[in-house]
Amino acid sequence: MKDQAVESVTKAKSDPLGIKISGSAATGHDIELTRENALCQVFGTSDERQAVALLGHCLKPLSASESTDKKPGNDERIFMLSVIRDLAPRDPVERMLAVQIAATHIATIRASGWLSRSENLAQGQTHSTAYAKLARTFTAQVEALRKHRTGGEQRVTVQHVTVSDGGQAIV
Repeated sequence: MKDQAVESVTKAKSDPLGIKISGSAATGHDIELTRENALCQVFGTSDERQAVALLGHCLKPLSASESTDKKPGNDERIFMLSVIRDLAPRDPVERMLAVQIAATHIATIRASGWLSRSENLAQGQTHSTAYAKLARTFTAQVEALRKHRTGGEQRVTVQHVTVSDGGQAIV
């Protein structure tokens, strides 16, 4: 029932990325660009070869059930590309980090599914450890992206300071 609901939403949506992906890892992925330079726009580059390579990097970490037309409710290919587009990478480092962030998010969600289906303590501990490591990795990647974008600078904005007679404000 859940897959049908997701499938109907997916079919009702337009194609905002300008990219359609069909096929699977086993049979090969077919990529159709419905808008010129769509793949380059997703990755924030003018280099088509780099965009195609980054697309390949997005597809590699996905399991067979996450990258196939046979299970539309599990298909993560377009999701990964939409996350990367929304992160709006501006240089090669940001492009690679965006791919890693999207892949880590999917792996984290996958690990949470394993954790929820654990049938004994050993499985639960193993999946809990994997989930925690992935969640920390995701946070570290987002922080690395933030630092890269700001040059590592931290900014503090003081909105309102009141100093009484004879007092000093130290900022």
